[in-house]
Amino acid sequence: MGQKKIVVLIDWYLPGYKAGGPIQSVANIVQHLKTDYDIAVITTDTDLHETTSYSAVESNKWTVAPDGTRTYYFSKSALNFGNLKKIILGERADFIYINSLFSVNFTILPLLIRKLFLPNRKVVLAPRGMLGKGALNIKPGKKKIFLSASRLFGLFKNITWHASTILEEEEIKSAFGSNSKVITAVNLTSSRTLQFISKPKEVNQCKLVFISRIASKKNILPVLRALYRLPDSMNVDFDIYGPIDEADYWKQCEAVIQQAPGNIKINYKGPVENAQVHDVLTNYHFSVLYTQHENFGHSIIEGMAAGCPAIISDQTPWRNLAEQNAGWDVPVDNEKALQPVFTEACLMNQNTYDEWSRAALTFASGIINDEKALTANKSLFQ
Repeated sequence: MGQKKIVVLIDWYLPGYKAGGPIQSVANIVQHLKTDYDIAVITTDTDLHETTSYSAVESNKWTVAPDGTRTYYFSKSALNFGNLKKIILGERADFIYINSLFSVNFTILPLLIRKLFLPNRKVVLAPRGMLGKGALNIKPGKKKIFLSASRLFGLFKNITWHASTILEEEEIKSAFGSNSKVITAVNLTSSRTLQFISKPKEVNQCKLVFISRIASKKNILPVLRALYRLPDSMNVDFDIYGPIDEADYWKQCEAVIQQAPGNIKINYKGPVENAQVHDVLTNYHFSVLYTQHENFGHSIIEGMAAGCPAIISDQTPWRNLAEQNAGWDVPVDNEKALQPVFTEACLMNQNTYDEWSRAALTFASGIINDEKALTANKSLFQ
């Protein structure tokens, strides 16, 4: 028997990077599983919020990457029910792997195609954190209507859910019933050997970095306010990287940034491509993501892999970091708790910082080179 085939559906994919974590999650699972399965990806030919298609990609035809994986890039004008049906049915896949919950083109239409034409085809659906409380609170009315309608039409009947964490497994069962078939498999990262490099660190000084989409969910405003409460003796450089996902939210941030005291220097650096993220992170002491919800948080692990202890909220899978000297997970509903964390970070001397930086690297290595995670991801398609 030949290899089992998986068709992967996702709104944005490589070479895109502005949609953040989901692109990385899917790219990593493709890289890890491509020797065991025949994998084809169906996506769009533009990045998030872009109107120009990728220069190196031919739209509306299969593109074969150097590693042999195939990707079909739909143009906006060609993306419709009929064409999706033609491509999905033409692949004769054993598994359909969906990577969103609220996408019309890459969740609803494929599930309708499956219901009408491929009722026995196995579907694996990864909600990618969209059922978390913080995520559901954004445009809650539309999401409630969608979930109710999809249950009514039985779109999510007889599917396997891919939860990235035990918490997400609970979220799925809360939304779709305790009898839902859920497999928990932590998101894969790109396997590599990590190397510790000491970064110069002075007392009363630190360099912070934020790498993520700029949106209310990512919760950068409380971070700015907490930094401004630090004493004048502490000097902080805070660089912000990422696409502006919500223009109105960024305007609020800009208004606050303009009020920065002299000892706090804040710079917006724009988006950064995935391939450059590690090199960027090596220039900083700590990474910051005080998010309202993250089902994995690739930028958190990437930061630790670059020796940056994480300053994050308690709404991610990564908890009790301070006990491991790998960072801090601060309650998302207690903004005042950020200030003592930033103070402790600033006050670290070289020896203490090196100890924490090594601990962050060790923490990341345990996630990146976890063989159990690979086994669990393979079990999604068995």
